[in-house]
Amino acid sequence: QSICQTLQKKFQYILVDEYQDTNPLQAALVEKLTGQERNILVVGDDAQSIYSFRAATIRNILDFPKQFPDCKVFTLETNYRSTPEIIDVANEVIGQNTEQFRKELKSVCASSVKPLVVPARSATDEAEWIMNKIDELSVDGRAKDIAVLFRATHHSQMLEFSLMRRGMKYEY
Repeated sequence: QSICQTLQKKFQYILVDEYQDTNPLQAALVEKLTGQERNILVVGDDAQSIYSFRAATIRNILDFPKQFPDCKVFTLETNYRSTPEIIDVANEVIGQNTEQFRKELKSVCASSVKPLVVPARSATDEAEWIMNKIDELSVDGRAKDIAVLFRATHHSQMLEFSLMRRGMKYEY
């Protein structure tokens, strides 16, 4: 008996989370493990595929209904975290995708400030814009209630240099 057959008998159901971030080998392995029963549930969002640098391919989730023709696709469109203004921007960006599971996100949150897109030519320009915004928002020259969020730590370097040059204290 093969390892594949042993695992197919051991697991009656297969569940894969974040399927949009799987690579072709992982998708092939999952398909093999489903066996004849093909009891599989995948969860994922085609609009959130971000790991192509790790060989993940969005094709896995987009082609899933072709690979498993009897599957049911459930689209979750209600967002409980973001304001309608953020969701409107997300819908506009996601709507540009040429291949996708069509969806129209909706927010249950109260309306708030409209997001601002600020084009910056460099990290230095970005840091300068943020510093000017901090100056504008600071009350009595104190910026204790201002936070700047970054997706990755290396994105904060220019802003940290600007803060140090101005002698502004900050917590990292």
